Amino acid sequence: MDSGLTVDLGLFGIAPEMAVYDGLAGRRADLAGGAAPVLDIKAEAPLDPFLDMQAMLLEMTKELRERFQRFQSQRAFAERDADAAEDEASRKLAQTDAKAAIEAVSLIVRTLEKIDSLQRTLINERAEAEAALGEPDDGEALAAEFDRLVEERVKDRLNAAREDWMRESGAGGDAPARAESGP
Repeated sequence: MDSGLTVDLGLFGIAPEMAVYDGLAGRRADLAGGAAPVLDIKAEAPLDPFLDMQAMLLEMTKELRERFQRFQSQRAFAERDADAAEDEASRKLAQTDAKAAIEAVSLIVRTLEKIDSLQRTLINERAEAEAALGEPDDGEALAAEFDRLVEERVKDRLNAAREDWMRESGAGGDAPARAESGP
């Protein structure tokens, strides 16, 4: 049952001869100087995973918006067909189509709400991460501001206490003059 046709296996990505693994035999010259120059593609991380996720969610939102509009128009057509149906079977079929479109629209709305929630969560987590990165400097600035406020408050209270003491000792004659000249 040989039809005489030949098949070129190279067209299908299949090599007619068996592949032989030679390790790094073809790169021995590259390895002569020491460490091998190897590109590790797996370790290459995306530039910004946050932006990648945002882009993906935006694309999903765009696609779902288009489907939402399509199902809304399908629902309107199905309702119109149900109203114009002459027999019971075509009316029920149109009502079933309308119900399926309504269910699809409600599913799309729930999915869009979840996407919105994910976007808000991503934004909040990004803001928290950026705030956490700035905390050591902010902590030092906060401690310095706290110390300054404590010193200011202590000075205010000491001045107030000194003024009270001066008023109370004012009846003694020379006490205010001694307080102003220093201890």
